[in-house]
Amino acid sequence: MANQHRKVPQQRPQSQLSIPLIVLGAFALGAGTTWLAMRGTTAGPEQPAIQDFTNAAPLGQPPGVSPFALAAAAEPPDVAQLAPAEAARTLGNWNYDRQNWTHAIEHYQTAIVQGADTPDVRTDLGNCFRFLGQPQKALEQYELAQKQNPQHENSLFNQISLFADLLHDKERALAVGQEFMTRFAPSPRAATAQKLIEKLQSAQTENK
Repeated sequence: MANQHRKVPQQRPQSQLSIPLIVLGAFALGAGTTWLAMRGTTAGPEQPAIQDFTNAAPLGQPPGVSPFALAAAAEPPDVAQLAPAEAARTLGNWNYDRQNWTHAIEHYQTAIVQGADTPDVRTDLGNCFRFLGQPQKALEQYELAQKQNPQHENSLFNQISLFADLLHDKERALAVGQEFMTRFAPSPRAATAQKLIEKLQSAQTENK
């Protein structure tokens, strides 16, 4: 972006500047945690805080991402030494982390064709479609991930809010939520799933 020449404003007292910066930093870190919770990738420790997507952004609008998480790697990773499938998946993840949903989709689809067809890749691919406002394509990928591995939690969990918020099928959302509780009761996501179920049941009662 080209620099614009503007008059330099008078320096404000440090105490006045610090408060907005602290608030901005806290918001950015919280948004980054929210976004990471939706990932299908199982590598690394389980996140204790699970996003409640019932109150997520509207259709097609992705959650915010912490700028601190993106600053660590401004350039695409060097994948020259990786196998084609892993290289495509790595580039898909890199674009996903920067909300370049269209490019991420291209790389994930390439990874699938080249042999990296896993529930994690399918789930992240579904998330990309979801953020682009294509919930039916997102559902297709979540369901494929479930067929590949019925024990893959994220691909089932993400369907609850997909049905509730984007496909506007509260009954299906409730059914998926109850299925999640039956199959994954010990999961760290169980408490959040239960809250989603209670909200859906409450909405049903109010509409009667």
